[in-house]
Amino acid sequence: MQDLHENRRVVPEAYAQMLYEYLEAQGRVPEHVLGAPWPSPDSSGLGGIDEHLWSSMLERAERELEDPYLALHLGETINSRHLGVMGAVLPACDNLAGALRLLVRYQRLLFDTVPMTPRSVDGSIELVWDTYENRTSRLVDEVGLAVLVRFCRSIVRVPVNPVRVDFTHVGPGDISPYEEYFGCPVGFQRPELVLQGSLELMNAPLKTPDPALIRVLEQHADQLLRQLPTQQDIVVKVRKAIAGLLCQGEPSIETVSRSMNCHSRKLQRELKLAGTTFRDELQAVRHQFAESYLRDRRLQILDVAMLLGFSEHSAFTRSFRKWTGRTPAEFRQENKGAEQNEQPD
Repeated sequence: MQDLHENRRVVPEAYAQMLYEYLEAQGRVPEHVLGAPWPSPDSSGLGGIDEHLWSSMLERAERELEDPYLALHLGETINSRHLGVMGAVLPACDNLAGALRLLVRYQRLLFDTVPMTPRSVDGSIELVWDTYENRTSRLVDEVGLAVLVRFCRSIVRVPVNPVRVDFTHVGPGDISPYEEYFGCPVGFQRPELVLQGSLELMNAPLKTPDPALIRVLEQHADQLLRQLPTQQDIVVKVRKAIAGLLCQGEPSIETVSRSMNCHSRKLQRELKLAGTTFRDELQAVRHQFAESYLRDRRLQILDVAMLLGFSEHSAFTRSFRKWTGRTPAEFRQENKGAEQNEQPD
C-alpha cells in the first residue's frame, strides 16, 4: 500500500474568516487587501485554504495595517465559530487536559498543516510543532499560537498563562507585547516551535463541560477525520526531486520523471490523482526555498535566483512578488538580522 503523508498544508475557511472580519472591523475592504474573495466553508467540512495563500494573506494584512503585532491583535478575536467542529468539542471537555487530548487527536480538523506532538518535560506539558521538516512562516506560527492560547483562556475557569513560548523565527526589536500577551517568557530563534504549560494548568476545569455532547461531537469529528484527504507520497517524492534539480536550472516534468525512473505521463496522472500539478509543486518548492535562502545574508539575491533555477533576476522577482506580494529585496529588509546557517535539504 502506498505511504500517505497526512497533512495537506491547509487551514479551514472558517479559521481564515477571522482575518477578513478583523480587516473589516479596521475599516478595510478585506477582498481588496487580501486579493481573494471572502472564504466560504465547504459544506462537507473538508475544504481548506492553502497554507502559502494563508501566509500571503497575513503578510498583506500586516503591510496594509502597518501593524508589526498583527498576530497578537488577530488572536484576540478568535471564537468557537472560527474553529468549526473543534470549537464545539473542546469546550465540552471536563478539563484542559481532556481538551488537549482531543486537540492532539483531531488536530487536522483545526490546523491541517504541521504535525503537533505533546511531550512531558520536568513536570510540564509541551506542545511541539515539527517545523524542521514542515517549515511555516513567521505569521502563520504567531497567529496559530496566539489563537490557541486565547481560545484556551475563553473556555477555562482559571487564568491561563503558559510557562513559556518559543518561536523559531527572528523576533522584533521589542518583544514585550508578546510577553504581555502570552503572560510568560517568549523566545525567538529557538530550535523548535513550542508552547509549554504546567501540569497544574492541565487540571484546570472548563466552563461548560458536557460529557453527552462530547460523545456526539466526537462521532462527528471522527467521521470528518476519516474523510479528510491525505497528501500522497508521490507529492513528497516530486518535491524532493525538484529540490535536487533546481541548481541546474528550471526542471521540467521530463527531467524530474527521469530522475524518478518513471514516464512523464505517468507522473502527470499520479499528480492529478493527488490533486495537484507539476507546475504547482515546482512553485511550492521554489517559494519555500526562496524565503529560506533570502534569510541567509551571505547569499546575494542573484545567487538565490540561480539556486532556484531562474535564468534571470527579473523572473525571480516577478515570481516572488506573485507568491508574497513583495520583492525579494523587500522581504530581506523585513527579515533583516535573520541568521540562517542551515540550508534546506
